[in-house]
Formats: sequence, structure tokens, C-alpha cells
Amino acid sequence: MHWVAAELTVYLREALRTWNAWTSHWHDRGTLTCVPAQAFYDLTTDLSGSLRAQTVTNWELIADLQYALLEPAAAGGTWTGTDQFNLAQLTTALQRRIDQFLRETGCQQTRAALPFVATASGRIALAESVLIVRRAAWLPGAAAAAANQWNRPLLREDDWGASSFLPSWRTPSDQVRAYSVSDTPPLDLQLIPPPAVDGTLDLVSINKSATIDELVSAVIAIPDDWAWVIKWGALADLLSGDGLALDPARAAYCEARWQQGIDQCVRTPVVLNAYRSTTTMLTAALAEADKFSPTWQLVPAVPRKLLLAGQNLVASWPPPGIAGGPFTLTLDVVRNAPVPSAGGDILQISADVYDTILDYAQHLALFKQGPGELELAQGLLDRVARAAGIELQLQQANVPERAAQTRQQAQDGDAVPREQVAVPT
Repeated sequence: MHWVAAELTVYLREALRTWNAWTSHWHDRGTLTCVPAQAFYDLTTDLSGSLRAQTVTNWELIADLQYALLEPAAAGGTWTGTDQFNLAQLTTALQRRIDQFLRETGCQQTRAALPFVATASGRIALAESVLIVRRAAWLPGAAAAAANQWNRPLLREDDWGASSFLPSWRTPSDQVRAYSVSDTPPLDLQLIPPPAVDGTLDLVSINKSATIDELVSAVIAIPDDWAWVIKWGALADLLSGDGLALDPARAAYCEARWQQGIDQCVRTPVVLNAYRSTTTMLTAALAEADKFSPTWQLVPAVPRKLLLAGQNLVASWPPPGIAGGPFTLTLDVVRNAPVPSAGGDILQISADVYDTILDYAQHLALFKQGPGELELAQGLLDRVARAAGIELQLQQANVPERAAQTRQQAQDGDAVPREQVAVPT
């Protein structure tokens, strides 16, 4: 027998998630319960119904890799396969591609409040986990805040630019205007000018994932419906190795699937609509609000807009106040693909999608058969891609302004220059 039941279940699960990633097929409605004066919320934990919860574990991805490499999918933390690969190699490949995915897509963003003790240099050490700073705002100490009302997003600058518009910027001041990470040591952030008082740095960043322990099953910080991208990236690395592991044809295929996933993820919206009671809330990118209304975070009041950062972080503009509250926001979102967990569970897809899901699952199952079988199965992938394109065209016909939602993702991505990865030619 070429495939076991557990393996076929894996392919069907990946087919459902990939279809949702390509088409945003499953929509649902959840609620956010606002906390007075709290602006930011994480959809993975704060949205009701676990619609955007992250559940994929490192062991689940390890099993996916083992099936694709013709290795037995043993229980996590053990290796019963051949000497061609080992558990440490698979874990290392996953770790590398997870961090690369987070860096390139910005889909998972983290907000942190970092206490800062005033120093003459105005530099603050960031955690080792911070990959890219996406936003910084400065909140001075209570007395200074009451006197100056200075709690605004900081401009992104470098030391040369700061010297051009503010030659005296190295002199401490109670009005911090910008930040720089271009001329500082790694993991340091420069405040411009240096704060004259203690305060708090309100930071939004892209962070690396937690270190994977091959002996422990842990959830990875990746949206469930995009976990398949990590699988293809890891396979591209593993099949580019030396000796018996080298398989240039399938490695190139895997790298192409990885790049396809990256390109799609950065322009896929998650929040479709937002409401406060019966009032519609406009959605906008966090970067857009900082640019055109830098005081949006100052005074708590009735929420009017929902700000988006990546696929997990949202903010209420303005932060919820006490008057008129408590506030509950209702969000229409692209939810995780509902994956059946038992034999009697209903598969929540329409009849016209059944064959498409099965076509893609069959394509996935043929990957381990070698480059010849994979090439013959390309027609199945092309048919699924064509069906996904038709699905998107139908959605755009029903919702002509869907492009505006995609634009929010682009504005978020434009918040800082995207790092370009060199591609060999």
C-alpha cells in the first residue's frame, strides 16, 4: 500500500487549508470585547469562537515532512526512519523557514510596552526575538504626560536625517519625535532626541518564533491556513542537501510553492467588516492612522475605526472610553478552514468544491512518488489553481470594493521598507 489512512487525512486537511488561503472561502462573524483605554487586540486570542486561533504544532509539520520524504511518521520526539534524514534536520529546516516566513510576510505582529530609564544616549536594548520594528510610540512618565500630552507615533529616521532636520537632536528633550535602527548596534533602538524623562516605548514588531524543541509539541506562531507554506519551504531546504537527499527537480518545485505562498499571504485581508452595535466602523491600516492622525491614541472615546496590522493585530481608533461603554465590536473575518476532526463531522464545502479539494489532495499524495509522478500530476495543480481563480473572480463580482480591503494589507506592508531577499540567478 502506498498510503495509509492517517497520511491521506493529512493531505485532505492541507487541501482544505490551502483552498481557504487561496480563496478566503470561509467567512464567519466574531466579537471583540473592548477594555477601557486598551487600544490593541490580538485576533488569535481575543476574537470569540477561536475563528483565528493558531493550532498547528511543530509535530504536525514534522509528520507532514516525514510523509513527503517517504519516512514513517513516528510519534513526536522519536525517529524511526532511514539515515537519509533525521529529526534534527527536519526541525532545523522548520525553524529557519518559520522565521523567514514571519520576516517576509509580517503576518504575525507583536505589541509590547518597554519601560525606559532616561539615559544620555537615548538608546534602548530590544529583545533578541525582535526581527523588524514596524511601529514605535513614546509615552513619557505620568507627570510629563500630564504637562506635555506627548504620546504620539514616532517617525522612522536615521541619524543622518535627524541631523539634517534637528541638528541638536543629541540633546535630551521631553518631546521625542523619531526613532532609528539604522545606525545602532543590532537589537538597539535610538530615540530622537533622547528622552529627558523616564517613560515607556510602545513597540509593534515582527518577532522570530520560539525555538522549536523537537521533543516537545508546541503551537507555532503561524496562521493555520498558511502552515503549508512552511512545509514547502522546509522541503526545499531538505531536498537541496548533499548526497542521497539531493533532488533538484522537486527542490525547485517546493521553492516555487514557497514563494507563491509568500506572495499570496502579504496581500490577503483577514478582517472584512467591523461594527460597533449597529454602527459600521471603517477599517484602515495602522500605518495609515499614524501618518494622517498621529493623535488617534491620545484620548479614549467611542471607537470609530478599526486599525489593522498584519493578520493578527487590530486596534480601536480611538481607544475605548468608559462613557457609553462597555463596547463590543463585531467583526466579519476570514476564519480558519474548518477541518473535520472525526469521521462523522460535516465537511463545510459546497458540492462544486469537492472535486477540487480531492484533486489537490491527490496532487499532494503524488509528491513522494518522485519528480516523474509529480510532473505528471501538474495538471491536477493547474486545475485547482484555475478553480481558485474563478472563485476569486466570483467574490470580486459580488463585492466590487474588495480591492480596498486588500489595500489595507499593502499599506501595512509599506509601513517600513520590506527586506528584499537575494535570489540567485
